[in-house]
Amino acid sequence: MSLEKSSDELQQFAVDQAKAAARAQYLGWRHLRSEYVQNIDTVLATIETKGPWTWTLPGEAMASAPTEGDVSNAVPSNPHDEVLTYVSATNMDEIRQQYVEMRKTVELWDWISMTDIRSSWYMLTHGVGSLTEKPLNTQFEVESVTLFPIGLDGILGEVQIGALANERINRWPEVPSDTNKMPLPAKRLQATLLHNEYLDALRAQDTAGIIATMRPNVATAIRSYLGDDYTVVNAEGSSALADYYDALFERFTIKEIRVVNRVVETWFIFAELHWIVEYRTGARTGQTYEFCTADVAPIDSDCKFWVRTGAGTSPVPVDLEAFDTYAPFSDERGVPERQGWEFTLVQRGSN
Repeated sequence: MSLEKSSDELQQFAVDQAKAAARAQYLGWRHLRSEYVQNIDTVLATIETKGPWTWTLPGEAMASAPTEGDVSNAVPSNPHDEVLTYVSATNMDEIRQQYVEMRKTVELWDWISMTDIRSSWYMLTHGVGSLTEKPLNTQFEVESVTLFPIGLDGILGEVQIGALANERINRWPEVPSDTNKMPLPAKRLQATLLHNEYLDALRAQDTAGIIATMRPNVATAIRSYLGDDYTVVNAEGSSALADYYDALFERFTIKEIRVVNRVVETWFIFAELHWIVEYRTGARTGQTYEFCTADVAPIDSDCKFWVRTGAGTSPVPVDLEAFDTYAPFSDERGVPERQGWEFTLVQRGSN
């Protein structure tokens, strides 16, 4: 197969990849959201029907609420002497049993994903979850990374590292940690909430909301979508950036903005976004197009975007009939009464 592509083919290839990632996102989050229900049959219904399946978890990595003065969950004095094992399940009976055993000790009620990496055949999420430890019903938070291989009609399983390495005091970049206190990524979570706020404002075409996530003297160099040719908008200060977004929303109605991939650190965010827009002016008025952007933005000490720079593909027509087959969930969170813990965690991390 030739790797040579025309410019038009490259623009189409970018959005096709984004739609494949959206399918993985849909099936991965369908499973994650099913966990909030605490019904094993509901969870199993999100798993691929034909396999091949894989469900893995380190044998000593089950998350649990920390006890007073204990951050290690009984980690040996010499970790290199520990016997490490993996629990694995490769058929539906074994997978069912793993969920049965897991719910004897913990229940997942909410998850905020910080880093999202997706392709046509997997979804990786790094985030913080709110869980309940059984049987005492103690609520606690845990950080972890999970990979969901993607099949034809569901996930093929969960490939997990559990809560291993969370006991590392002062682990970079969340420093310093209180003595005898399990570190959690409060600053990274705060950056995630900032980016989510920015995305919500973009989707709502809320220029003031977008600017509220930036420093007043923010500098921006991104692809301009005010015309068909590839040009760069170089905006100095929030007023110039507001003028750009006002003009952008006069040209387009934002139908949807999807996260394709995202990397969140304490001091910067990278995000690839898939835009679906409808032209409001010109020869394409009323027509729906799509394009992708990729931006990187550092974050200042007040948790505002410092500068932003990025690139983007050219808009191509949308096939509306096939587009919404795997539309990502607009709400990835648990029930409202289990939300709000993230703000407590961020506040605790900023003290």
